[in-house]
Amino acid sequence: MKICLIDDHQLLSELLKISLTDFEFVESVNIYNQADKFFAHLDTLKPNVLILDMLMPDMNGVEIIRKCRKTRSKTDLKILVLSTITNPNTIKEAFKMGANGYICKDASIEELVTAIQFINEFDRKSYIGESLKEILVQSQLFEDTVSFTLSPREKELLHHVCSGKTVKEIALILDLSANTIQSYMRQLMYKMDVNRMPDLILKAIEYGLFLPNSMA
Repeated sequence: MKICLIDDHQLLSELLKISLTDFEFVESVNIYNQADKFFAHLDTLKPNVLILDMLMPDMNGVEIIRKCRKTRSKTDLKILVLSTITNPNTIKEAFKMGANGYICKDASIEELVTAIQFINEFDRKSYIGESLKEILVQSQLFEDTVSFTLSPREKELLHHVCSGKTVKEIALILDLSANTIQSYMRQLMYKMDVNRMPDLILKAIEYGLFLPNSMA
């Protein structure tokens, strides 16, 4: 089995490579600290399994999965997310985009191997990490209690705000006046039930509306 690993934490990546190559079913493990480098070698390497973090400096995990699925089906390339991000909305979005499995970085090497073997064997089943099952169950029970219906413009605005853009910068990008942006901001904060910008950003991350590329 050929495995590719996308993670910008080099020490963790090297340790995982050493651990995985001890197993007979693993033919090779190639490490990439940038998603673009992986895609440049995808056709040449033809990996069986991709293990990726959700938080990367150049492209977040959801975008990586989406790009993979444009050319590789869930049967051709098995994708396993290995991440510190455990909020239900992000997990669901990863599966929606085409992930085969999702486990937390607090998982043991034994569970990682189990997840790899599971998604490799079963084409139509998804692997969910043991520590994430309760989170998803609770989310399913209470999913109707939290719902944000944002317009495309509000989603775009939220992305720019969470990316650290100022009102003036957003106004320039969207070709709107600063007053219009501020009006959108008030409506957005009202919808998400917050009064401060930091709370808006935290809530966006918590509910999977924004994935910060630079988070550790």
